[in-house]
Amino acid sequence: MKLKLLIFSILLSNSIYSQSAKDSLLQKDINALVEEMEFMYGYDQTMREYTIFKTFDKSETDRIENLPDSLRIEEMKKRKFVSDSISNIIYKKYINPMDAEHTERMIEITKKYGFPSTKRIKKYYKKEFVDPEFNPLIIFIHSPRKYWNELKELMLKEYQNGIINQCQYGYALWQFTGRKSFQPMLDNGFEMVEENGITTLKSTCE
Repeated sequence: MKLKLLIFSILLSNSIYSQSAKDSLLQKDINALVEEMEFMYGYDQTMREYTIFKTFDKSETDRIENLPDSLRIEEMKKRKFVSDSISNIIYKKYINPMDAEHTERMIEITKKYGFPSTKRIKKYYKKEFVDPEFNPLIIFIHSPRKYWNELKELMLKEYQNGIINQCQYGYALWQFTGRKSFQPMLDNGFEMVEENGITTLKSTCE
């Protein structure tokens, strides 16, 4: 019994030391890392929005998104591509290849620094994000299928080590199982709630 307790204490100490070292590295490199991840996130969002709104102008996309439903539908009709092949070309040449490159880079970052959640970043980053909605987790959410098994293992370790919370893990797991069912989220910090007659998923995490 004493031997088991000793082994557990050693493993726990190693885990705490490892995490402390990653926190120190993150703090040291935080400015360059945030700039790099902001670029990856911005590219991810901008290219996908172009396939929907046919513009790179963020003020325009925000304006359209804030229109009443009826006006937004009419606006989107005007912006529809004449040929669906254009959207396919954008995904094939500009989105999918960079999704793979960004995923590989985020895996490197996570292994070296621990997953850089916005909560961890804000502990060390003193500036405002370029995009208030910036979230490195979205880069993983758009990862190609070939990375899913590796990412499931990686994010489980991050959850077990306390780097990400249960809801972040559930949300990632939902993606890495093909979004076929909400069960990975329901098993990890989400619940179905009814508000104003509409049933939605709601996070129970802080």
